[in-house]
Amino acid sequence: MIDFSRLAVRLGEFADYQREERDRHARRLELALGCLADCDPHWERLASHVTDAGRGPLRAVPLGPPAARHRTAGRPPTVTVVATDGSQIFPDRHADPACFLLNVGRVALHYGTLDPPLLAAEPDFRFHSDDLEDLVPDAPEVPDATAEVVSALRDEQELAWLHTTARDERRSGRPVVALADGTLIRWMLRGMKNRTLEQRLLARYVEILDRFRADGIPLASYISKPGASEVINTLRLHRGEGDWDRGPESLHGLQDRHLFAEVLAEGERSAVFASRSEVLSEYGPHAIVAFYLRTGREVGRVEMPQWAAEVPGWLDLVHAVLLDQVEKGSGYPIILQEAHERAVVRAEEREMFFRLLQGRLRRDGLATAASA
Repeated sequence: MIDFSRLAVRLGEFADYQREERDRHARRLELALGCLADCDPHWERLASHVTDAGRGPLRAVPLGPPAARHRTAGRPPTVTVVATDGSQIFPDRHADPACFLLNVGRVALHYGTLDPPLLAAEPDFRFHSDDLEDLVPDAPEVPDATAEVVSALRDEQELAWLHTTARDERRSGRPVVALADGTLIRWMLRGMKNRTLEQRLLARYVEILDRFRADGIPLASYISKPGASEVINTLRLHRGEGDWDRGPESLHGLQDRHLFAEVLAEGERSAVFASRSEVLSEYGPHAIVAFYLRTGREVGRVEMPQWAAEVPGWLDLVHAVLLDQVEKGSGYPIILQEAHERAVVRAEEREMFFRLLQGRLRRDGLATAASA
């Protein structure tokens, strides 16, 4: 049992610490808002400063006055919205032979029409040795189906199915918006420590982005409760702070969503900022930009390829559709919720998958190792 009497002092210290953190946070916000107002009229100079700055914390490049606020006229009367989300069954080290499953949920909702929705899931069972060989065709060793590789393949399939769904469900004369869940910036591939594999995975991802551009489909992703501090780091650079300064007058500890929660009114979006993530050097013509959107529940981050953000009307279209989706989803885009429900692999389904797999192999006289 917990001896709560011995925790009383620490609980009091915890409350004191939270009070101090709240005061520090308020002070940082005050400084950040002042800095944002100061650099807003000279945003081109700030953009050049960020672009010319050396290595350091990840900073955002403003593509317009960074304190700008934008509203939208509202969702078009008729529009098609599509989304995908993915899940997986990772290879089980206690099960033999090695295999894994990818499952992508895909949804299309047609607003202002009588067209029926699309609600589907696409399972992909991988077990061939050459399922991974094409990732590094010239390398002496084929990668193992690690969690990182399987996750990267899932992300790739999510984007591929998103393009296919948007292309197939698009109707003449009606706008379409393709929504992904999470970031479009595949920074996590850097953790593989396998340059050949990383480049091949990125090249395949970029090939799918090429299809969106070729077919003229607006692509965007939504990140709930984003943890990015790229805009804050840009303000820190403007203030002359040291990269790793944590002093009492530093903006360290603030996140972009904290800043824009103060700047934006409900329903407004921020200026557009270009990411300088190192992995985007492999993206060719698909630089990724982002803006922040204040919904009724939170400040979310919306990412788009820069070419999509520059098409007249598409920023407003994505803005309006996301606000409508968040309202319908009581705080989170309803279509992403629907795609998740069709993608998710629950624990009991995972257990059933391995039972069916092992049962089939036993019936065919093939030895298997039991899954833990």
